Amino acid sequence: MQNFDQIWFCTTCHLCQDRCPRGIPLTDEIVKARAELIETGNIPPDVRDMLLSIQKHRNPFGISRFKRDNWAKDLNVPNVKMNPNFEYLFYVGCANSFDTRNKQIAAKTVQIFNEIGLNYAVLGKEEGCCGNDVKMVGEEGLFEMLKEENIKIFEKYNVSKIIVLSPHCYHVFKNEYGLDVKLAIEIIYDAIMNGELKFKSGIEKKITFHDPCYLGRYNGIYDLPRELIKAIPLVEFIEMQRSKERSFCCGGGGGNAIRDYPNTDRPNVIRAREAAKTGAEILAVACPFCMMMLEDGVKTAGIEMKVVDIIELIWQAIFE
Repeated sequence: MQNFDQIWFCTTCHLCQDRCPRGIPLTDEIVKARAELIETGNIPPDVRDMLLSIQKHRNPFGISRFKRDNWAKDLNVPNVKMNPNFEYLFYVGCANSFDTRNKQIAAKTVQIFNEIGLNYAVLGKEEGCCGNDVKMVGEEGLFEMLKEENIKIFEKYNVSKIIVLSPHCYHVFKNEYGLDVKLAIEIIYDAIMNGELKFKSGIEKKITFHDPCYLGRYNGIYDLPRELIKAIPLVEFIEMQRSKERSFCCGGGGGNAIRDYPNTDRPNVIRAREAAKTGAEILAVACPFCMMMLEDGVKTAGIEMKVVDIIELIWQAIFE
């Protein structure tokens, strides 16, 4: 095991592959190498536990899948049985269903959807794991099983359009499943531009933004989150030195969101310090894994800065 430790610390951020002057598919080769190690049973205990949890509970957090819709308790959230004629399936995702911090973002998202009268529904307890990070750690067999399950449940409820919060879900549904998928921030941005959503207040803060790898480098979406932030009245937007194509990974991709990075200068701490150098009061994110990693990074580095999802900023300017 000790000879292969480093291969599991790759966050699959794609930066090395994108910038390689020889065009070597480095990230792809690392994922292939991981697959070979999994075949031989040569796998770190925490990665193994993550995969077992996904296999058993359909999420990496070790929480029963029957609690998947607990985040929606006391909220006006239609499921596919209550609203069988929905236009959009809101696929909430594992982190936004189970992680305490990210559940708040899911709740604010549906409040915005309800405000604009979006015709949507959720799968509730029937929702599974999209499988993106399963694939990126090299467990192709489990990924194919999850994909088959998800496609069957989508067909069962005649799903044609999907909305997601996580760039990881977005990437895998778009590029591995070949589905019609939109980000929640796309729906929200369109509603603002069409006048369906109106701001009631501004946010007089300096805000910087961290590009999620699976939103930016994997799918080329850089302008949308920035335009949303800048649309909020009174905001002063500040770019980090490393941004867009050159953005530095939070450290949470490729299964690392549930792992302890061994070095003192962990990626999330490095990124938190880079955000602090801008003088911003708020570090905005657009990914549940980035939220988890960068909140921890800010706390570890002792930085006085709030980590806030873009949807939370929009919600604040609309409802408060």
